[in-house]
Amino acid sequence: HGAAGGTAGDAAHGAGLDKVLAAARAEGLGDPVEIVPPADEKSAYVVRQIQRSWPEKQDSVAVDPASGEVTDVLRFDDYPVLAKLTRWGIDLHTGSLFGLVNQIALMALALTLILLILWGYRMWWQRGRGSAFGRPIPRGAWQQVPPYVLVPLLAAIAVLGYFVPLLGIPLAAFLAVDIVLGEVAHRRGRRTYGSGTAAR
Repeated sequence: HGAAGGTAGDAAHGAGLDKVLAAARAEGLGDPVEIVPPADEKSAYVVRQIQRSWPEKQDSVAVDPASGEVTDVLRFDDYPVLAKLTRWGIDLHTGSLFGLVNQIALMALALTLILLILWGYRMWWQRGRGSAFGRPIPRGAWQQVPPYVLVPLLAAIAVLGYFVPLLGIPLAAFLAVDIVLGEVAHRRGRRTYGSGTAAR
């Protein structure tokens, strides 16, 4: 177990870390735990479990620094569903929820994303140059998508980009660059067409 630094008078005038830890043990808190000393005279010790691997241990208790009695208990089982999902999502994302298997899966996912990004840039670069991918999809084709499909799709992308900014920001930048390049190509095409007509 670990403990954050406390005040000089904790051991002399309070319950002491041993008694605080014993009180937490009596409430069923097993290792690993973290002990947070009270910030002031009106605060309590906080003992919380910090096991991030499955099955997670996230219970916590508040202990009176004077008497060593437990004043409050918070069980992970009592967390709202969204709070549990958030905790599990963070630990899954950091690779601690399922240990080595979790970390290998994250590494495989990262490599797959890198390959997809590189492959996407390759396809984008070959767009309009006559490649093995066949005729490229013309610009503005998304306007032909039925509204009942397009609107929910755009809404889902917007929500995903808002809650996952590391995805939303690059996606928005990529679309902006593609739109600008498309507009430049369109204007060059019109200018070329106009010059050819005038020459006739």
